[in-house]
Amino acid sequence: MNRAGRRKLHAAFARLDAAYAQLPALVCQGHCAIACGAIVLTDLEARRLHLATHEPPRTVIKVLADGPPSTERPRERCIYLTPADRCGVYAIRPLICRAWGLVRMMSCMHGCLPARWLKDDEFLRLAQQIEAFAGGRVLRTSPQGLGHVTGESFTRFGQPTKSPAAIEAHAERVRGLRALHGGHIVAAVDAKDDLL
Repeated sequence: MNRAGRRKLHAAFARLDAAYAQLPALVCQGHCAIACGAIVLTDLEARRLHLATHEPPRTVIKVLADGPPSTERPRERCIYLTPADRCGVYAIRPLICRAWGLVRMMSCMHGCLPARWLKDDEFLRLAQQIEAFAGGRVLRTSPQGLGHVTGESFTRFGQPTKSPAAIEAHAERVRGLRALHGGHIVAAVDAKDDLL
C-alpha cells in the first residue's frame, strides 16, 4: 500500500475511533467471554482487525459448557479470544463488541454497569453512521470466515414504531431477565407474541 493509501486508511480508523468515543464508559470485569461468538461488523472494522493481527475475523468451534458438564455443546467462539478467555483485540474491537454491556438488551450477566445506559435508538444511529462510512454493508463472522447476508444492515431498520418509553421499558425487562437467567435471554416477547 502506498503512502496516500496508508494515510487514507489511518484517517478512516481515526473516524471509527471518534465514533466509538461517543459510547458511555464501562469497566469490564472480563467474565463475559461466553458472549464472544459470531458477530456483525463492517468492512473497515474487519480490515483493521486483520491488519493488526494477521488473522481475518472469524469464529472457531469449541466444545464448551455454560454451567455443569451436562451443558457442554459445540459453540462458535471469536478467533481473537485468548486462552484466558480475554479479548485479544480489546483496543480495536468492533462496535457490536463495544456495545455489549452498554445497551440494556445486551446487558452484562456479571453485573458490569455503564456510566449510563446507551438507548437503543442511540446505538442504532451510531451503527448506521459507522456502516455508512465503513464500507456500506454489514458482515458476519463464521467458522468459514466473513460473509455478507443479503439484507443484513443497520440502515434497513428505519424509525422505531414504539414510543421511547415503551422501548426503554421493554429493554429494562429484557435486562432483568438476562440477569436472572445468567445472560441466556436474548429477547423477550410481549403477551401478543410481538417482538418489541
